[in-house]
Amino acid sequence: MNYPMRSIAFISEMIHPPVNHDPVKLQKLHSAAFEDQECQYQNFQMLPAGAQMSNPQKKRFTVSSCTMLNDRIQVREEMTGISREDYEVRLNKLAQLSADHLNIPAIMVQQFVVRALINPRHYSDSKEFISSAVINMEPDNFTSLDMNTEILGIRMALSGQDRQQNSFNLRIESYSQDPRSLFIENIGSYRQMVDIKNMADVSANFTRTYSFIENNVLPFINQFDEPSEN
Repeated sequence: MNYPMRSIAFISEMIHPPVNHDPVKLQKLHSAAFEDQECQYQNFQMLPAGAQMSNPQKKRFTVSSCTMLNDRIQVREEMTGISREDYEVRLNKLAQLSADHLNIPAIMVQQFVVRALINPRHYSDSKEFISSAVINMEPDNFTSLDMNTEILGIRMALSGQDRQQNSFNLRIESYSQDPRSLFIENIGSYRQMVDIKNMADVSANFTRTYSFIENNVLPFINQFDEPSEN
């Protein structure tokens, strides 16, 4: 099994008890981040409930930002080409900087989004792969819809042994921007509290969300990716 993953988006949300942010402390956090090459943001903007640090949009659809609101910190890297390893370093450092400069006692809930693309080995059209190999449907099955099927896929809600602590929402579908590519999105939700003293390890659950695609989702896809009988 060989499916090179092309990651296209990493999004993290760290939800904490409500805090009224001090604008001066937010600016100091930006200054500290700007001085660190691994989590540097060029722009800083105050928001009604916090602030946002960001980098200029180099091309269409790219996002590189860290948003601090009164109840959460969101770190987004979309279409920027950042590696998983570099994102983990950035996430850990931003979490620690937030703990150092903002009055955040703990992280109560974490949510991570990983989006990636792969190419099926035996299908040049991912929509055909989903319809014929995964859900075993023929073109005639879609006739009654009387419309073009632009995207086709499956969605699953998955839970761990303790449903209250860990869950995944998984999407596997065709990709409208490239018919050869299969789009995978995994959203991991974690309700274990992260103490401020352990903020440097905040990326551990992001790694679990990413690794679930590598270790579980790709083998799931592989079982359907066989040569067509037609």
